[in-house]
Amino acid sequence: MADFNASVIICEPIEEVFAYFADMANAPEYMNKVESIEKKTDEPIGVGTKYKEIRNVRGNKVYAEIEYLSYEKNVRFTRRSSSNGLTIDYAYRFSEIPEGTQVEFEGTVHVKGLKMRLMRNFLVKMVKSEDSDHVQNAKEVLEGVAESL
Repeated sequence: MADFNASVIICEPIEEVFAYFADMANAPEYMNKVESIEKKTDEPIGVGTKYKEIRNVRGNKVYAEIEYLSYEKNVRFTRRSSSNGLTIDYAYRFSEIPEGTQVEFEGTVHVKGLKMRLMRNFLVKMVKSEDSDHVQNAKEVLEGVAESL
């Protein structure tokens, strides 16, 4: 069961929206805490593709490994972020609709170890506050809303 989710309609073609979300190099544009992304594998984006992510979390640099667990072009993908016993699955679904593209997102937090389990509710709240608005931010970037303000 997802710990947080979001849904947005982006008035752009599904191929463009999917490609934008699937390429982690774009994450710093719409995920506020992400400072940098480095692709660690050479093949095209798909199952097994890995990235190294650096975030600024409360003034600290946090490193995570991102791996694609599933990938169906222009339909869905799931990527997993792992860092210091905290694992988060980011699942995205894309649907073509008359207005453009419907993007549905679910985030699921997994923890390991007693200490992390005891902190799980706090961690979910923290991750939700950092990432719950990223699909809306991506909509603004893709539709050019941020540029027109």
